Amino acid sequence: MKTKTFVLSVFALLLASTVLATKLPTMKVTPLEAEKTLVSFESEMPAMFELTVKDLDGTTLYYKKSEQPVAGYQAVFDFSETGNGSYVVSLNYKNCSLSRKVVVWNNKLEVGEEIRLFAPVYSFENNQLKVSFLNQACKNVFLNVFQNGEYVTGTKLGKEMCIQKTIDFSKLEKGTYEIVLSDHFKDYEYTVSK
Repeated sequence: MKTKTFVLSVFALLLASTVLATKLPTMKVTPLEAEKTLVSFESEMPAMFELTVKDLDGTTLYYKKSEQPVAGYQAVFDFSETGNGSYVVSLNYKNCSLSRKVVVWNNKLEVGEEIRLFAPVYSFENNQLKVSFLNQACKNVFLNVFQNGEYVTGTKLGKEMCIQKTIDFSKLEKGTYEIVLSDHFKDYEYTVSK
């Protein structure tokens, strides 16, 4: 068991080193005039991306998914029709998610700091689900298991910065299970078939 923990720790360190050695994608949200803003991103490596603008209720105001790998993108958004409120601009790019909060108030825009998140890494073998996750918020992380939309089981993974856990699936019946890992910022979904 200690060997497996050591191997997972080394893997996490290698992953972190690779991420730090590679230039990460950047997303800029720049106010232009009144209620207009320029959203742009760039990266050294072309990849597929998804860009969304949502209000705080989760209503999607804009969605764009690239049709081919790209290394950059720009779009101008006009918030004059949306009225006063808070919005979240999110970019999903490979295993990275970048988000910025935009507050529109009396014809002015205020752009919040960038929040950078990384998706969890899953491995399923011999009825064991291994999860590695960088918990940047250091708040409680939960893992829930569903089958056909019905809750099966769940566990609190903790609030450590680096979470590495193994969940035993040997007592569950054969079938397909939806795994939902939830942190302070978002839910990450994964499917397991046994």
